[in-house]
Amino acid sequence: MTKDAVRNVVDEGGKAVNDGEKALKSNFYTSKPPEDDKSHQMISSLFLGPHAENYEYFKSNIITILEATRDARHNYYPEDGPFINESVQASEAFTKNSTKISNAVKKAAELLSRHSVPWWSPRYAAHMCMDMSMPALLGYFMTMLYNPNNVSIEASPLTMVAEIEAGQQLCEMFGYNLDPNNKDVPIGLVSYRRAVLLPLKANHFQARNLKFYPLALRNATKDFGPLAFIADRFVIETCDGTKKLFKDLSKWELLNLKVPTVLEIPDRLSVEFGISSAFLQGAMKKYGIQSVGLGPLERQYDIQKPIQYMVASTRHYSWPKSGAIAGIGSDNVIGIAPDIEARLDLDDLDRRLKASLENQQAVYAVVAIVGSTEEGAVDSLTGVLRLRKKYQDQGLSFVVHADGAWGGYFAAMIPKDFKPGDPKNAEPPKQTGSGDGFVPDASLRVETQEDIFALRDADSITVDPHKAGYIPYPAGGLCYRDDRMRFLITWTSPYISRAGTTESIGIYGVEGR
Repeated sequence: MTKDAVRNVVDEGGKAVNDGEKALKSNFYTSKPPEDDKSHQMISSLFLGPHAENYEYFKSNIITILEATRDARHNYYPEDGPFINESVQASEAFTKNSTKISNAVKKAAELLSRHSVPWWSPRYAAHMCMDMSMPALLGYFMTMLYNPNNVSIEASPLTMVAEIEAGQQLCEMFGYNLDPNNKDVPIGLVSYRRAVLLPLKANHFQARNLKFYPLALRNATKDFGPLAFIADRFVIETCDGTKKLFKDLSKWELLNLKVPTVLEIPDRLSVEFGISSAFLQGAMKKYGIQSVGLGPLERQYDIQKPIQYMVASTRHYSWPKSGAIAGIGSDNVIGIAPDIEARLDLDDLDRRLKASLENQQAVYAVVAIVGSTEEGAVDSLTGVLRLRKKYQDQGLSFVVHADGAWGGYFAAMIPKDFKPGDPKNAEPPKQTGSGDGFVPDASLRVETQEDIFALRDADSITVDPHKAGYIPYPAGGLCYRDDRMRFLITWTSPYISRAGTTESIGIYGVEGR
């Protein structure tokens, strides 16, 4: 029915309405979900609904939460009796202020309902965000009433455990190893945070600190240094596979050790020389980049060409911003040209890395974007990993980071038995129920599946649950393939330490909690 169609009809209440408006109001969803469309039925239970269809279910759970909060307060030293008694509640001052609060709540609720972005409606598609799930909203509301601070187990005896479990679930979704008995792959870990920019900041700091740790260690092993006694015995492997005494490594070799090689140094110092974590922490305090800063180490080692961070030019604007905050400099966050499909151009990246090798200009990290903010494109992570291997063989090494802030959750679409190169990956997904689903089904193309599967080989991954996780703002996480990477940005443990420590999670990352 068009806007020019003839107009006035009378609704059931006798009011004249535009017949087009009435038709749109009553028939927007022109088809009904098949009774056996189990996917739609299950998903429908998770959301409040475009017209608040699940309002009663949501309200019932809110009441359950409020009643549990009431009971918790009643049951904490019940013999104390009420602090706010009925006579206080009946007083003029109490009544006046309660009415003021009630009016303010009504007004604020009205303003929000009239002037907020309607994420919840399928009619609204101007932003990448969507409705939030009821479990997320209920969990957010429930936890807010207790105001835990996940800086330590003492301040958050339940929610810190829940945060750790949520992080483990993210690591599992990405394919990171969580089995301590699997010695072939490092243990994964997530530094889970609630602010959006913080995971990117942490990633910049982590890549920077990792790159400069060998230089700081070299200073500690020089004559009269606290670790000088290992200088003539500590052998390490360069990124091209050559074994040398650590003290004989060139500046370029120090800047290009492989990620696992750097992370295993503290374990090796413990096993080979009996150096404890506490001793190493004390020894490195005077030399580490977090103590002396970036500038002094660059000047001491005559690093005249700024170390670079490479990411597709389709990057989120927070990447150069985060580089500036970390002291890397926004000019050194290098934009790699996109290809015709808005993905990182591997040929351009190859040229940049070749130039870095020829000019001996070190690289902190290369980032593959898994779901660009504006295009939804997935960079070839498998291609980035191949290029790293190619250049490591020639002496250039760097961190590979996956920016899965937007697309990371699509890893949940990858079958657990997925194998790259398997012909069955091209087969359409099996339908649950009718083939004519009320909500259309779509599968990822094979190339995208393989790049998302390769997340398990990235050194770190950022993910934003407030996007495809249907969780309220702000929720962000930084996952590490090797849990020892968290020690690169901690203040109360060695800059890099051995696994098995028991500190609370609040000390890891850049969030000041």
